[in-house]
Amino acid sequence: MSVSKNLWRRGYAYPFSVAFPCPRCKDGQVRNSGDSMTIVEPEHSKRNHADDDFEPDWVTSVFTVMLICDNSHCGEVVAVSGSASEEMAYDEDDFGQPIGQHWETVFYPASMFPAPPLFNLVEQYPDAVKAELKLAFQLFWADLSASTSRLRTSLERVLDDRGIPVFKQAKNGKQVRLFLNERIDVFEQITNDPDSAESMEALRVVGNLGTHGDQVKLQDYLNLLDVYEDALTEIYTQKRAAMKNKKLALIALGKK
Repeated sequence: MSVSKNLWRRGYAYPFSVAFPCPRCKDGQVRNSGDSMTIVEPEHSKRNHADDDFEPDWVTSVFTVMLICDNSHCGEVVAVSGSASEEMAYDEDDFGQPIGQHWETVFYPASMFPAPPLFNLVEQYPDAVKAELKLAFQLFWADLSASTSRLRTSLERVLDDRGIPVFKQAKNGKQVRLFLNERIDVFEQITNDPDSAESMEALRVVGNLGTHGDQVKLQDYLNLLDVYEDALTEIYTQKRAAMKNKKLALIALGKK
């Protein structure tokens, strides 16, 4: 399933009514119940209101809100906090033409705990892989580069689970650690799965950016999630392989 580019974004307009996948159950969504939102504007921001040139976008506030799972058998609570600002929004008619503008409050989460999953954690994933993915989901809100680095670490755990060696013997007889790209090459040779290996290589490249402190763009990150989820699903559920076998069986019917 493709990662929702609309759901996972930086800012959400008032009243923060978006619903996220529940981090505890697979059936529910966590959402704002309507009575737990707190917005506080600090004194240094309030003083700006007295300025003759004051505009609403000078306001800087912080917020907290509790999101509750709508599955009555779960009821998980997710604590959200971050910054809030006033931003200009543009109104459009039914044909997409601008007809006006207004100020609206936009919330920028910096923390969600426990963090909603950015994609579904399939039961077949090893616990060590799930643990790293959950950390990546947690860091998504605070530090995108750090989150990407955690995704890269989860890939190392996938290769561990698949039995891909971590070390090789050097010419001098000593054991040296394999680079991640070398482990991916070994994975491809052993599994004959070039599609998953290609996805791993994409994650390695972007993960290196995060590890080295380079800024990772949100769109690139979400595209990476799409690619990585597809690879994980294939590695641990073999859906593409099963579908290919079905196709070959059907084609074989015409050769009888």
